[in-house]
Amino acid sequence: MPSPVLIAIDASPASSALLTLARRYCRPGEHELHVLLAIDSTFAVHEQPAPYTAEELEEYPAACEEQQHADHAVAAAVRELQQAGFTCQGCMVAGQPVDVIVAKAQELNCELIIMGHRHLTRLGRLLDPSISSKVIDQVQVPVLVGATSV
Repeated sequence: MPSPVLIAIDASPASSALLTLARRYCRPGEHELHVLLAIDSTFAVHEQPAPYTAEELEEYPAACEEQQHADHAVAAAVRELQQAGFTCQGCMVAGQPVDVIVAKAQELNCELIIMGHRHLTRLGRLLDPSISSKVIDQVQVPVLVGATSV
């Protein structure tokens, strides 16, 4: 059975660097890849991809757009990895990124987490420690951190 690897992306163009890391360090047939995008609960209209009602589009236009962007990012990442020969699944989960990433890694019994790191200033790190640092502190598996731009 292939070993599960979790790739935590955001919907930014920098996520492609994480997919490149996954292709470099993982092997089709040996690793099953799981793409995860954690979206702020404020912007989660549905638990799963689904059409928006006219009322939702009118009342929550920013949330609908944000969730749709996230759904497309996950689908594109999964498609790219599948085209590279990997068994791959993806999901978008509403919640705090650290909590979502840690819970999903534990649920899947992952052997590795691949995620990005934004270069924050010292003040930025002091005011809001990085998500990758928080995840590293909470999991018992290796975390491969790829540098992404701000």
